[in-house]
Order: sequence, then structure tokens, then C-alpha cells
Amino acid sequence: MKIFETLDDIHLGSLSLGLLLSTAVLLVVCVVVRRLLLKLTDRALRKSHLDESIKGFLRSAIGVALWIIVVLIVADQLGIPMTSLVAIVSVVSLALSLSVQNILTNLFSGITVLGTHPFGAGDWVDIGGTAGTVQNVGLFYTILKMPDGREVHIPNATVADSKVENFTAGDIRRIDLEVSASYGDSTEKVKAALLKAAQMTDGVVLEPEPILAVKSYDDSAITYMALVWCETPRFFAAKCALTENIRAAFEEDGVTMTYPHLNVHINKD
Repeated sequence: MKIFETLDDIHLGSLSLGLLLSTAVLLVVCVVVRRLLLKLTDRALRKSHLDESIKGFLRSAIGVALWIIVVLIVADQLGIPMTSLVAIVSVVSLALSLSVQNILTNLFSGITVLGTHPFGAGDWVDIGGTAGTVQNVGLFYTILKMPDGREVHIPNATVADSKVENFTAGDIRRIDLEVSASYGDSTEKVKAALLKAAQMTDGVVLEPEPILAVKSYDDSAITYMALVWCETPRFFAAKCALTENIRAAFEEDGVTMTYPHLNVHINKD
């Protein structure tokens, strides 16, 4: 077409206006194709049985790879030799690697975390003293959702180097409680009340069998420990309910819950 021939005669430096226009059109097409490919990728990942954290990592990696392909296609359209571009990229990569070592460390640490799989999306974990629900493992950060709604982004390098506690790895989890009772109440009576409280608590499982025993003889009371298992997803609700049910069971069975006190005897002499 004559309009493109005319634009080819207009130069901005060493590049013709026609070439710049065609490159701009190509860039738009590449961006649209990239978005379509990402949508297809999202659809395929949703149908897969991969963990949500792995899905997020793969999507981020594919997105970056597609941007690199777009840059290479546009550079080729502008007539930039691939060998020169690769040489420039290599030099830039070397310079960047020296200045962004932490970013690269986080990237490879993220791959390590996904490979070892100490946790998955939705797990309740404690990473170096920060506890929350895993939302996603990204290219550089692991995102935790706090109980109060906050999001905490932990560098993957920190995750890989820290002690990780996964509280939801199993189907059941143990509730550890301590409660005091009067010296005047028999051990069998207190243990029976504790068992009754466990049996009336939703989410508590009786296999493995609860451990109900005397822990210590204190100044004003006997301290008992109740180690009771419950369904992992209902841990917090079950723990709160069990704590309330112990008091109710003690009141029903006539067990006295004591508190620290001091008897003072005054000698008149």
C-alpha cells in the first residue's frame, strides 16, 4: 500500500516510520497472544491436581518466559541481530546477577521450597516465628495470611533457611490443656470429668485415646493435663469448646476448680 511505502521513506534516525509502526502492531499482537496463552495456562492449571502454591509458581514463571519471547520477537522485527542481543543480555545478566543476588537467591529458594514441599496452599505454618495460612509460593516470596487479615510476604530464601512448622500436615492434631483441681477431689473423679468434657466436644476424636493424668502437685491445687486429639481443620474451635466444656463438666460432677490462695494464721501471743 502507498501509505506504508510513504511511511518507509520517513526515517527517525536509522529506523523508518513504517518499520516502527509495523513493530508497534506486532508488539500489540504479541501482548494479546501472551494474555491468551496465560488464560489457557490458567485453565489447564485449574484442571490439574497440582498444589495451589505450585500452580502460582508455574504461572509466574510462564508469564516471565512469555515476556522474554515477546522481547526477542520485537527485537528481531527491528533488525537487531540475535547474536548481538544475546551478547548484550549476557553482559546485562552478569551485571544484574552481581547486584540482585538476593533476588536470584529467593528465586532458587522458591524452587527448593516447591521441590521439598514442606507445606502447601491452605496449610497453617510457622516460619521462623511468623505463623499464618499459606496463600501462595511465588517466584520470590511466600505469602502468609494472618488471622487478623494481614498478608505477610516472606522472602523464599528466609523460608528455605528457617525452621518450618506445619500444623496441618496430618488429619488430626493434639490439644494440650492444663487444669487445676482441689486436693479434696479424687484423681479418678477429676479424670472422669475431663473425659466427659472431651466426649461432649464437637471435633474431638477418641482414637488415639485421650491422655488424662496428674502433672504436678502444687501449693494450692493438683494440676492435671488433658492431651486430647481432634480433627485438624477444627482445632481452634475444638480447643475453645473443650476449655469451656471442662468447666461445665467439673460443675456437674462437683469438682472444685481452685485458684492460688494463702491461709494466714494469727497467733494472739
